[in-house]
Amino acid sequence: MIGSRDNPLGKCKIAAPRPWMAIALAAALIGQTAEAQDRIPPPPRYFVLAAAQSDQYEIAAAQDALAQSQNPQVHAFAQRIIDDHTKSREALRQAALTSGLPSPPQAMDSDQAALLASLQSLRGPNFDRTYAKQQVLAHRQALAVEQSFASAGADSNLRRVARLGVPMIQHHLELALQMRTAVGGS
Repeated sequence: MIGSRDNPLGKCKIAAPRPWMAIALAAALIGQTAEAQDRIPPPPRYFVLAAAQSDQYEIAAAQDALAQSQNPQVHAFAQRIIDDHTKSREALRQAALTSGLPSPPQAMDSDQAALLASLQSLRGPNFDRTYAKQQVLAHRQALAVEQSFASAGADSNLRRVARLGVPMIQHHLELALQMRTAVGGS
């Protein structure tokens, strides 16, 4: 199980949530990503895990959006997510290996898997609204984690990747908020 302190990047497909991830999610839910910069960042191996899980969830949800949505704005957003998160996943993998950490798994945590499962059961405008809401939530959470590590992470290679990721995630969040408004989400 990935929840093991001895093997945080284990072989299972779905990882157990981490307490610091819950804190980042809580901060994201109430819009306190600026405060997240001042929080103690996760250890490097957990940052790698969280960032990899975020990338995996974003890519999987975007693939579903391309397959299920009829909305051109949702399609454009989803394709951008796939393109950008595929690049960020590779940059993270390279930085992790350079820092002597294992290559991050292509897996998501149980909460992300549940979000994806709930999304896959929807169609039409309900799909679009739920996808937009989930993207706002996911990007707020990812931004909190990335900002925290970018400002004070213990590993310089990973800190560089986090610093490069922050503007991308901020832009995705802006686009997700616009998409949520356009599809009638709240």
